[in-house]
Amino acid sequence: MDKHSETRRHPRYISRTPVYIYQEEYVLPYPKGVVLNFSREGAYFQAEEKLRIGDHVYIRIENYDPGEEGIERYWEYSGFVRWSEELGTSYHNGSFGYGIQYEKPVEY
Repeated sequence: MDKHSETRRHPRYISRTPVYIYQEEYVLPYPKGVVLNFSREGAYFQAEEKLRIGDHVYIRIENYDPGEEGIERYWEYSGFVRWSEELGTSYHNGSFGYGIQYEKPVEY
């Protein structure tokens, strides 16, 4: 099965949410990225930061709002990089794209 398979257990929602991406060893300032879509079990984001498959990452929402129903509803998500792709330098949101699986499913 292709790494970009459209066979999903949960609906995917389109987004353009600015986020900070970091791992435990990072200190401020956190690298920035953009979540382009998300679901109950994971998200796809683009960033300049180079990550490896299996890396444990945290995604902190830049415009957090607990009154929202989408990804902005929670302040932070954590999960593992499941796949990555090099996008090149022509992509506005970052040179790398990542699919992450949340540690725990999220209710929106």
